[in-house]
Amino acid sequence: MYFNTLKGTALLFGLLLSFTSQALNDTSYLNDADHQFWFELNDLPTVKLHFTEEQWRLLLTSTSSDREEVSGDLTYVKDGIEYPLNNLGIKVSGNTSFVLPEDHNGNYVQANFTLDFDEFVDDQTLRGITKLKLKRFKDDSSYVREPLSNQIMHNFGVWTAHSSTYARLVISIGDRADAYFGIYRMNESVNRKEYLDKRFGPDNDGGFLWQGNHKSWGKAHFSKINAQWGGVGDFEQASFEYKGKGSKYLEGHAQLVDLAENFTNLQGEEFEAYVAQHINIPLLLKGLASEAVLGHWDGFWGNGNNYFIYIDESEVMHFVPYDTDNTLGTSLLVSDSGERDPLVFAPPADAPLLVRKILAIDRYMDEYKTYIEALVTDSGLMVEGDSVQWIATVHQLIEADVANATGDNQIIADRPAYWGNQSNYRIYETNSGKNWYSTRRNAVLNALDSSNHAYPTVYYRGVTNDWGASLMTQVSADVWRITVNSDEATNASGDPRFKFDIYADWSHNYGDNDADGMVEEGGNSIHFGDGFGEYQITFFAADGRYEVVKAVTPPPVVLQPPVADAGDDIQIEEGEYAYFDGAGSADSDGQILSYQWSNDMVGVNPSQLYANAGTYTVTLTVTDNDALSATDSLVVTVTAKAEEENEGELEEAASGGGGAIGFGLLILMAAGVRRRSHCNS
Repeated sequence: MYFNTLKGTALLFGLLLSFTSQALNDTSYLNDADHQFWFELNDLPTVKLHFTEEQWRLLLTSTSSDREEVSGDLTYVKDGIEYPLNNLGIKVSGNTSFVLPEDHNGNYVQANFTLDFDEFVDDQTLRGITKLKLKRFKDDSSYVREPLSNQIMHNFGVWTAHSSTYARLVISIGDRADAYFGIYRMNESVNRKEYLDKRFGPDNDGGFLWQGNHKSWGKAHFSKINAQWGGVGDFEQASFEYKGKGSKYLEGHAQLVDLAENFTNLQGEEFEAYVAQHINIPLLLKGLASEAVLGHWDGFWGNGNNYFIYIDESEVMHFVPYDTDNTLGTSLLVSDSGERDPLVFAPPADAPLLVRKILAIDRYMDEYKTYIEALVTDSGLMVEGDSVQWIATVHQLIEADVANATGDNQIIADRPAYWGNQSNYRIYETNSGKNWYSTRRNAVLNALDSSNHAYPTVYYRGVTNDWGASLMTQVSADVWRITVNSDEATNASGDPRFKFDIYADWSHNYGDNDADGMVEEGGNSIHFGDGFGEYQITFFAADGRYEVVKAVTPPPVVLQPPVADAGDDIQIEEGEYAYFDGAGSADSDGQILSYQWSNDMVGVNPSQLYANAGTYTVTLTVTDNDALSATDSLVVTVTAKAEEENEGELEEAASGGGGAIGFGLLILMAAGVRRRSHCNS
């Protein structure tokens, strides 16, 4: 498989799935001439939007919750040929990215636009489509995240993924000069007309299309849906927004409620049989794998947002990933989308119940694992060489046209969104920063290796953490460990006890009914009431054993000070050097780091000249590696030199005169008198 970078070429993954529905289940529509007219990647067409001054002013009264749809004209310029279209509906679009295309000072601003060809003229089309999305590259200075993610999904056989390519946008208003708004991504609209016909055929396009949003009613999770919940509706702030027209809404609403309640309430084999009949499971698993590997935290799995579902005429639900611009290293709700475990991509407490229940079925988890491995290893998918080459081709196509009249998004740079929690991922300048592809590949392969063990995660829940979910550390295969502190504060809610929770949602939790050191699913809380202190808790997942070991507090360490030894007292004559010796000092539990003498000498064996007679006390201070010190002192006695008249007698004695008495006198004078004095601290 290779990326589709040549004109008129699309390399596909064909999926021939067995369903009671009549979905086409392949991406053959990508080769259709009309589809290529709009969405081939090797061409850079120009979209010109023409407004009257009055309609432009009306457009500028839009708000994020009340969008004015105004009339305008379109000229689509491709290969030097103009294709005009008059009186189409145009409105400003976007959720968090909503902004008006002109500010209060009259400055143009890049904004997102939805073009509805048949809003004011019935059945108006241009080369097979009735609707287009024009999106600015807000917060994506690489200019590639959404188009590249969609291309990878197409190559992977996610046949419901919409197409996304590039166009120049020019806007003219009344008599004003044309304004060039820059490079936009031109997205295929997910709608009830050509989108469904291309993918499901005219015999299966009569089902119900819903958009999942994280809006006023919160995340679009099926477990929220019941007959009374107001989050299902035909208004823009609905979590499940009906994308149809006419009186069929009530029928579609009843169908969605029935499906959602069965997804939520059925269990075991009954649930497995139901979803096999009512969900296109291979498509859903491929979509989830794509979200996890691409790091699409703002999609269905991660944020309950940015997806569609189509429930076809046989009541089979098909997953449609959408708005994949927060991918490839731009992460927010997960700490690091590159390092994130793809088997639990969303934090378990936030993941949709439907996803957790489907992936808890072994055969579906095994199928999912084959998909995430293929995405990081197969050519044409999310592998570095293919992706970097694709990005280089796109940049060559658009780089001369990035500068624009708005001043927005005028630099191509390899950086994730500024507001994300990771700024160092790189997707084409991979010789610097953090390589997205290798990081994600390693995370996927490591997760697959770890998944051969009993559990992907184990959480500790207990009195000491107020029954919150604390992730245990996997210290080896199937061995999980955590250290907790039991004290008066952490036991305010009861006796110290705990349980093991696999997914941090209580769906698979383990206690001990028999207090025998072996866990049972849903068992009683495990007590560890051996007094306050620190406990190390180990769970051996392979056989269900656990250990609770109270840390033994070692006796306090009593540090020993060093012993100072300044050496023997010294007696010399004036004008001579005294030589000191501190080598007898020692430290029984460490080493001496410094020798400081009171006469400003340092070191083990310093020396000092004494010019004047007298008695001098010298103190040695030694300090060890524990900063403990000790001292010892000695006395230096300096005598005056003998007078001249005695010199002759001394010389005579030295030469033999005076016999034994003279010789003995010399010995006594040289030896002097020694004493010692020690003082330790």
